[in-house]
Amino acid sequence: MIQLNEIDAILEALDHHTADDLESGELDFKEWKGMIRDIIRTLTKAVVSFANAGEGVIIAGVKDRVVGREKAILGVPHEIDILRLQKSIYDNTEPHITVRIVEHAVQYGTGRLLIIQVFPGMPPYTTSEGTGWVRVGKDSVPLTGSRQRDMLESMGYHDVTAACVPERWQDAVSPAAMECLRDMMATESAPDDMRRLSNQDLLTSVGAIREGKLTIAGLLMAGRSPLIEKHVPCYRWAFRKMLSDTEYAVRAEGTDAIPIALREIERYIESDNPITTIEMGFMHAEIKKYPTVAIRESIMNAFVHRDYRVPGPVMVKLSQDELSVSNPGEFIGGITPDNILHHAPVSRNNALAGLMEKLRLVNRTNLGVPRIYSAMLSEGKEAPLYETGGSNVTVSLRGSVVVPSIRKLIAALAQQGVRTEVDDLIILNYLLKHREINAQTAASICQRSVQRISETLNRLDVDLDLLTPAGKGRGRYYMLSAQAHALLAGDVRYVRSEPLDKARLKAQILAMLRKGPLSNQEIRQLSGMTSQQVRAFMLTLEHDGVVSEGKGRGAKYLLK
Repeated sequence: MIQLNEIDAILEALDHHTADDLESGELDFKEWKGMIRDIIRTLTKAVVSFANAGEGVIIAGVKDRVVGREKAILGVPHEIDILRLQKSIYDNTEPHITVRIVEHAVQYGTGRLLIIQVFPGMPPYTTSEGTGWVRVGKDSVPLTGSRQRDMLESMGYHDVTAACVPERWQDAVSPAAMECLRDMMATESAPDDMRRLSNQDLLTSVGAIREGKLTIAGLLMAGRSPLIEKHVPCYRWAFRKMLSDTEYAVRAEGTDAIPIALREIERYIESDNPITTIEMGFMHAEIKKYPTVAIRESIMNAFVHRDYRVPGPVMVKLSQDELSVSNPGEFIGGITPDNILHHAPVSRNNALAGLMEKLRLVNRTNLGVPRIYSAMLSEGKEAPLYETGGSNVTVSLRGSVVVPSIRKLIAALAQQGVRTEVDDLIILNYLLKHREINAQTAASICQRSVQRISETLNRLDVDLDLLTPAGKGRGRYYMLSAQAHALLAGDVRYVRSEPLDKARLKAQILAMLRKGPLSNQEIRQLSGMTSQQVRAFMLTLEHDGVVSEGKGRGAKYLLK
């Protein structure tokens, strides 16, 4: 890394070169120009780029494309606080990046430059909005899937599912697994001519057989159980029908290939997944407690994204009111429960993910999570809850009561040629239970920026006439419009007096606090609790780093 005692020599070179001429894979210049939020966004992008490439130095306060120190060195305003800038970069990166910022005195401009040092870490890194960049030469380029793969491989990371097993593929393939695999392909509408291929041609065409050998990915999808145990010793699936937190009525597990495991797990779930018949005009809709799409996507995502180097099963637990799916391995590539809905796709098992995509069993463009959301929300159920703890990721589906009117609303919009997006469904479902929503709350529950979600709220208001705005400025909020009430046939039951599930409420509040402070009033609007209930509940979050500052109406809750 460039040392601080080299900075003066670098700046002297500006007498004969532009800043762009001097930039490299370890050095970048940034002009301090524009709104402070835009400057922080620019610096954050540069920091993420260097962190993903290894290390680097950013000199802030220098103009590009001009020769001469007097013209190039414009400086940084003295009111810019180094600690606040450091914290802003920390808050706007994921995982968080701690940079070192040093003030450097000069005789030009404001007389002050800021030297930002980015040290080696454990990439990949992204911005808090989920955008990844990496330094390539003098440029910051998008951290695409192939670049991320190359970066991880250069650091010693290895896709275990890409390796080949030594046995002959004919001896490794299970006829029962192949039968299940073809059934899955039929369910997911894979081409008929593809399903009619011989085992060898099918597996070769999708890359499961390479140079006459079955890959680990192919073994997981079509292999015999004894060979899976031999070559992927950490792999396992398990199902529990829970009577309580500690007791279960049904237990099943195994090391079967993924298609067989999925069939067995779905069989156990469907035996206890009751159907509710709802009369909707001349139609009678049959709605399952847990939508099939949500079940399959949750389980397939667990198999695709689990860490096959970590012991433990893909565990599916079915209780009276909840279905949970957990898998070994933490989130990677900057994905968190707070941004998973719209984050760019990241996979630790590219060979397995690629194989499943070619078989038409999964989608690698991050449609799996939105499909789970859509399947749940389109029936008026609660959104899925993603959590991470220790070395596992868990998604929970609540078997909540169906709200038939939301299906009627979606059908009415479809007749008008309007396609409801996931963000629309999240907002409309929220307003089925709460009288109003503001941009900050909508941004949090939709995992979007306030600016982006404001566009969605405006579309639902102006273009679709489903919302009615009220208030001005920061106090602006939205309610369901008269047309929305008519389409919903009066089936709007506000439950603001019924507090949200505490685990989900905690997750939502902590997610919002990561983006900024909250007042008692804002939390009341989110939760439906009284002012006293909010104060009592927020005390339980002290061990999570939540503190209160200020008094009276100006009091705010924030994360330390």
